[in-house]
Amino acid sequence: MEIRSKAEFYRLWRAGCLGNRPRTFLTIEEALKFLKRNPKLPLRLGFREIGTAGGGSFAIIDIEDWHSFKAQVIATAISWQRENRTYCLDAAVPNPSVTLLGEICRTYRGLEGYLGIRTGWTMRSSMAAGLLKSRTPTETLALLAHFMDPSSRDDLDDLLELYPDATIEFACFPNDVGVIPGRNTIFWEVRNY
Repeated sequence: MEIRSKAEFYRLWRAGCLGNRPRTFLTIEEALKFLKRNPKLPLRLGFREIGTAGGGSFAIIDIEDWHSFKAQVIATAISWQRENRTYCLDAAVPNPSVTLLGEICRTYRGLEGYLGIRTGWTMRSSMAAGLLKSRTPTETLALLAHFMDPSSRDDLDDLLELYPDATIEFACFPNDVGVIPGRNTIFWEVRNY
């Protein structure tokens, strides 16, 4: 099977078909209601543009004060709607605590990666700063074994079996994250485009 577009990816991702992910929301009202009901969660919300492969816009709102946070979320939503951007919302993860970040794919040599260790930034920022490095199959497997918990590794293997020619983008954390309990890895993208 193949995932041929960003829109197709987001549909499958939000449906929970592509492994662990952050909590997603269909509307800003739904996101704000959820975050207000869960005061122990950090006030973080990600806007991710749907339908744009490579370089699509994203914004992460991360403000500790509820009223400032709510105002910034609403202002961002209005701005993106004016620009006719289609987007999804997610409970953004704490990038500074990422342990392993990057993307992997199968090649004729085996599973290879373009990976960074403890970059502290998003994928795009880490790439721009040159913090991700090409990794051999041996390095890739060693890094996955060290940073990815066994349940997340099972999920990765399932994705590679379902989408054998896809590139899979992910981030590992030192603790459980996302909507599937007992996972320390978020899968950000599975793509053939």
